[in-house]
Amino acid sequence: MNTIELTNNKHTKKDFIRMRSVLACASKDSTRPAINLVLVEAVKGGITVTATDGKRLRSDKFKLKAEPGLYEIKTSNAKVVFLAESNGKLVFPTYEQVIPVHGKRVAYALSGKGKKFVLWAASALGCYLDPKLVTIGDDEFISLYIQKSAPELSPALLKNKDTTMVVMPFTGTDGWSRELETIKQDLFKRREKERKAA
Repeated sequence: MNTIELTNNKHTKKDFIRMRSVLACASKDSTRPAINLVLVEAVKGGITVTATDGKRLRSDKFKLKAEPGLYEIKTSNAKVVFLAESNGKLVFPTYEQVIPVHGKRVAYALSGKGKKFVLWAASALGCYLDPKLVTIGDDEFISLYIQKSAPELSPALLKNKDTTMVVMPFTGTDGWSRELETIKQDLFKRREKERKAA
């Protein structure tokens, strides 16, 4: 059986943290077994590990050796990550199709460091992200791409040389989105009132 193991030590700390961030994106929904697993693909110089839960997706490159395939998360804690190749015949979703186009014509691009930057910059451009879904470390440098058309409905793209992450924005079903919508409507009403008074 093929396995991948990473321990949290001074030589592997950065890769360990990134691997834990990828694994945090795997689904825990027992009715969707294919996305409870992670996809390992061979690339030049190593592998990519991809996980999704339907609301976010993260794919990272690692300089590790492993056979391509679907892997079960056996252990993921502060000391060790252990993955074992799945024996099932499940198929991981074609994830590339959910990665938004991010050219200059269609997306705003900002670069910065850490989760706070991502949340602030995305909200400034009208895309409100759930902090629990953004698995970016405080010292990770990232480029953020927000769609120019309907940013409140379009997924945000976070990229650097090793990481590709897609996060769906809040929908209108949560309290924060409703509160933001109320603020927007109040602002619009105030501006209309000021315009009519002028």
